[in-house]
Amino acid sequence: MPSVQPDFDLRDRSVLITGANRGLGAALCKTILQYSPKIIHAGFRSAPGELKDPRIQWCQLDIQAPESVAEVAARVGDIDILINNAGVLLPTATDPAQELINLRTMMDVHLYAPLCLIDALLPSMQRSQHPTIVNIISMSAFVNVAGCEAYCTSKSALHAATQGLRLKHPNIACIGVYPGPTATDMTAGSPVALADPMQSARQIVAGMMAGETSIFPDPAARDVESVVGASIRALEARFATLLSE
Repeated sequence: MPSVQPDFDLRDRSVLITGANRGLGAALCKTILQYSPKIIHAGFRSAPGELKDPRIQWCQLDIQAPESVAEVAARVGDIDILINNAGVLLPTATDPAQELINLRTMMDVHLYAPLCLIDALLPSMQRSQHPTIVNIISMSAFVNVAGCEAYCTSKSALHAATQGLRLKHPNIACIGVYPGPTATDMTAGSPVALADPMQSARQIVAGMMAGETSIFPDPAARDVESVVGASIRALEARFATLLSE
């Protein structure tokens, strides 16, 4: 299975992060700034975040709007690292029609929009010496959580798509990140223990630097990794050559 280049680092790299104005996205901005990037294009949909740094370029981006994606792709120039972080959590609806709408929304945000953004930035990223795609997925990609079935379905789809990206683009490092429940606006009021987004961001960046292609950045996520991590990686490596055998 492909891995990140051994000399990978963030110095002088151009980074684009979606959903960078709050939560884990904002924490990733703060963490990456410690590694001297050239620029971080910090994407937001409605309002920029509070982080002020000359290397932060706030970038209005609605990942569900093709015209917004095309405009940003034309404006940001060369990109070395794309972090697909933007997400939405819509609890399971009792009305089947509404639940189908919720599923379509989350499939759009978590699967179709990231893939469209990757396609739009691909020509730019292919000019990079170290092109990297980081998809923020979820540990719930591996098992459904009661009350969040559509969310889990959409994250499972992004997990599968990330594996597919590794096959389609062997010269691009494609990293899947599988956080557990994390303290963000999206999880406000949750009764479960929540990971600190800054600690998770540090683990994600450390994993990127270490060449990991699957990152489980918090205790709950690592519990899941202990059950599925090795088997998923072994299966992916085996199936990568299935049709060539």
